[in-house]
Amino acid sequence: MEDHRHESSLIKQLMPSERNEWRGPYRLLFCSSKGDKAGVMQELVKGVSANLADYDRRTALHLAACEGCTEIVVLLLEKGADVNSLDRWGRTPLSDARRSDHKDICKILEACGGTDPEVVDSQVPCLEIDSTEVDWNGKTLIGEGAYGEVYLVKWRGTEVAAKTIRSSIASNKTVKDNFLKEFTLWAKLRHPNIVQFLGVLKQPAGRLVFLTEYLRNGSLYDILRKKGRLDSLTAVAYALDIARGMNYLHKHKPHAIIHRDLTPRNVLQNEAGRLKVTDFGLSKIAHGRDFGYKMTGGTGSYRYMAPEVYRRESYGESVDVFSFALIVHEMFQGGPSNREEEPEILADKRAYEDERPYLPSIVYPEPIKSLLQDCWHKKAEQRPAFEHIIMRLELIQDDLQQKAIGTCCSCAVL
Repeated sequence: MEDHRHESSLIKQLMPSERNEWRGPYRLLFCSSKGDKAGVMQELVKGVSANLADYDRRTALHLAACEGCTEIVVLLLEKGADVNSLDRWGRTPLSDARRSDHKDICKILEACGGTDPEVVDSQVPCLEIDSTEVDWNGKTLIGEGAYGEVYLVKWRGTEVAAKTIRSSIASNKTVKDNFLKEFTLWAKLRHPNIVQFLGVLKQPAGRLVFLTEYLRNGSLYDILRKKGRLDSLTAVAYALDIARGMNYLHKHKPHAIIHRDLTPRNVLQNEAGRLKVTDFGLSKIAHGRDFGYKMTGGTGSYRYMAPEVYRRESYGESVDVFSFALIVHEMFQGGPSNREEEPEILADKRAYEDERPYLPSIVYPEPIKSLLQDCWHKKAEQRPAFEHIIMRLELIQDDLQQKAIGTCCSCAVL
């Protein structure tokens, strides 16, 4: 019994991200979206309602249907989940299942009386929030971007982030259109590792402001700057969070979403210690596998830019995989390599000289080294997809946990 308590205590110390996993009734939503049947059962046995919803009225059934978690859908329906519950956008679980092309789940929901009301997917009206609902008193500046500032404000009593476009450039039609595309796209995304979009404020002509959930722990950039190098278990847990969010984007129906600017500043952490991907202002929607996009070398962040982007070549989803590898490298190292070198010079060397960060074995476990080398491969088509990255990271995570337990037991014996 004593050894068991000691082993459990060590695991809690070594896996902070797992220890901080969603607690309280909202864990039902998290487990439903991940397909964690045991976790869903635990919450239901505790007495949590199968119809629990978040502030967008998204229920566990909405999330399970959207993510293709068939077993969870069946379980929730058996436990009394409302098959036709409506979220803030007037969508039912069947609406989500159809949007994500989960045909088997559609049949299950339809057999239980599920309906798919017609939703007018207009660009802005259904997403508009009356500006009088937002309390700007005591607003706090929490960030600045290329287009404007980000403030911490209150919406209906809840702290949220308000992203603005500076009034001096808001009248620019191109800029305005870019932002409209950003939050129209963002509004369709539903995933635990994607920052939640809330809506766009009705503002006087020439000004644009939109709201997202507020993640008080800041960005991965802030975390690395304060803590430096992360322990292997935490780094792998964080990498899994990012990979799951990115896999959702790349698997999005009907078209994949390419982020194009995946950096530590665009990965935020919530109070539970989970990471979420944000800022889709530079995203593109990929139509099929025959990618023909070209973006200038100045678009995005040079330090995390894939070689084919810097060379102004056609590119695909694997540009995000390349950026992901550099972020994971930083988590193990405690920051970017070649800090003293200009980002554009660094991007040039990676594009034309195949230069890559150093991977000392004392810092990077062999499976991580192998994964990073595959992810930043010079041939884009050789880089693994995020669904395969997730599988490899899960195996690495299991191995690290087993080694941690073995070390604990050895110390207990001594």
